[in-house]
Amino acid sequence: MRDQDCFAKNARNDGAISFLMLALKFPRNDSFFPLYTLTLIAIALSLVIAVMPPMVAVAAILIVAWCALAVTEPLFALAFAIILGPTKALYAAALPNEWIDLGQIGFVLIVVSWLLRGLAKREIRIPPITILIPFAIYLLAITLSFTVNQVRAPNAALNEWLKWIEMLITAIIVVDWAKPTPDRSVVNPAGVKFGKTCQVLSKPGWLVAIIIASGVLQTMSGVWEWGFRGIGPATFRIFGDTYRAYGTFEQPNPFAGYLGMIWTVAIAVGVGVGIIVGAGLAPAQRATARVAPTNVWVGLIAFAGGAASLAGLYLSFSRGAWIGAAAAGIVMLIFVPRRRWIGISLAIIGVIIFFTLYSLNLLPSAIASRFADVGSFFQVYDVRGVHVNDSNFAIVERLAHWQAAVNMADANPIFGVGLGNYEAAYETYRLVKWQYALGHAHNVYLNTLAETGALGLAGYLILWGSIFAVTIRVIHRAGGVERALAIGLLGTWTHLMTHQFLDNLYVNNVHLLIGALLGLLCLLLNSIAERQSAQNF
Repeated sequence: MRDQDCFAKNARNDGAISFLMLALKFPRNDSFFPLYTLTLIAIALSLVIAVMPPMVAVAAILIVAWCALAVTEPLFALAFAIILGPTKALYAAALPNEWIDLGQIGFVLIVVSWLLRGLAKREIRIPPITILIPFAIYLLAITLSFTVNQVRAPNAALNEWLKWIEMLITAIIVVDWAKPTPDRSVVNPAGVKFGKTCQVLSKPGWLVAIIIASGVLQTMSGVWEWGFRGIGPATFRIFGDTYRAYGTFEQPNPFAGYLGMIWTVAIAVGVGVGIIVGAGLAPAQRATARVAPTNVWVGLIAFAGGAASLAGLYLSFSRGAWIGAAAAGIVMLIFVPRRRWIGISLAIIGVIIFFTLYSLNLLPSAIASRFADVGSFFQVYDVRGVHVNDSNFAIVERLAHWQAAVNMADANPIFGVGLGNYEAAYETYRLVKWQYALGHAHNVYLNTLAETGALGLAGYLILWGSIFAVTIRVIHRAGGVERALAIGLLGTWTHLMTHQFLDNLYVNNVHLLIGALLGLLCLLLNSIAERQSAQNF
């Protein structure tokens, strides 16, 4: 009777929300699934097993079970989107007549799970994030590009616009879901907090683990394609019977770009945890915290996952990814020491060693041959009169698409041809010998200028300039694992910005990964600000 009276009172106060709680039998904690819901799911899965082939039934059962978990906990929804999102291109190639996008299903699960948790707690709030204003500026600029103009492909514009909306929403949900809770912790001299459980395995830590696992799974797929599958696209063949790795992306370059955004975080966290465990805790503090062995394994696993992702990036033989990885490594090396001059000195020494080995032909032939003509990317010339052969085709093709992008920008300098409309407008602005569009300009800056004009490019640079500034601020103010994660994120942004001089990585649901990483960045800054505010108080 007491429970019924309590519910009656809540129903009078909360109206429709309380009625929804009763209908779904939501308790006031984080557990959402009543028994009858699980029973209905079991019956549905039984029917699936009865009517489908065994392998298809097993896959369906796993996906449905994963979806059920995702509805109850945003972490599972994030894992669904980050791990299965990049399979979009694979499904499109295998089932060209079917519409399957597990990444978008994962995004819906993220939003639904977050909303249900808010309803259960009777609190749905949008947390403040530092990058909201620059994000809004960029969204306004790209919106003008396809609302002021009469674009050729409005659906393509809407799809691209939704990518950025989903990226922002994912970041907001990550910040709200993984916000820190007060705890009684032991603080080591490095400034890292250790409680009864390992802090790197808190909610943000589990999200980082999922991101690392996604990179490892993609690498496993790429290694199989490179050396064990035995067959592959003829254009991906390299060095005899081996093929460039491409994972579930169906293309080596975005596959390598995806891994390039993961290995930096993984190795930075692994090294950071290792340094803290090795030197940060005194023996008495180790005994009090009781987490040193766990941290050792976490650090080793993170480092191994990062090394695996870096190996997969190498096997893609993507020159853009190699350049991006090198730039990311240099920038991370600069910011690792607290004294900036030490980091700059280390980076300069590393660059000198590389170019010395290159000039003396001491680099592995696989690397040297791929970099032999990379300088052509940075030469500004008209490719209309260039003789095309097998050795220069890839470079000349990209340069031709760059020129088409410049032609679009010249004709539409303020608003561009419309967001996502590069391919639709390509026929009007292309060079004579290059009639087939590649979908984008293979240079995100020229592509942004062509599609959204000077306003869009300015908004894009403001957004990413702000992200870099926030990341550097976190590095300066954080310590321990937080600082290591921030350095890894700085490497991620560096790889993304560098690689995209030669490609466009906002494909195959990669924007969901970027949204999760942006959420981690904002979470770090909010956590630092809250701690400093508490200390000042």
